[in-house]
Amino acid sequence: MEPEFSAGDRIRVLRCTDDFDALPAGATGSVRAWDPHPGLRQLRVTWDAPHAHRRLMLTLTDDGDEVEKI
Repeated sequence: MEPEFSAGDRIRVLRCTDDFDALPAGATGSVRAWDPHPGLRQLRVTWDAPHAHRRLMLTLTDDGDEVEKI
């Protein structure tokens, strides 16, 4: 089975559910690491400016953060 994401993939945020410091929809970046676990898929991203200082890791779940490859 092919991984959903690979290092270097470009992504765009569709929805970020972080309660304290959410990224806006439309933020883009490059995947650094993809850690799929049952029920919890974690995506580490190097964000593009103006969010390049951010280190937020996205947690992709059925009702959580949502991204698309670009």
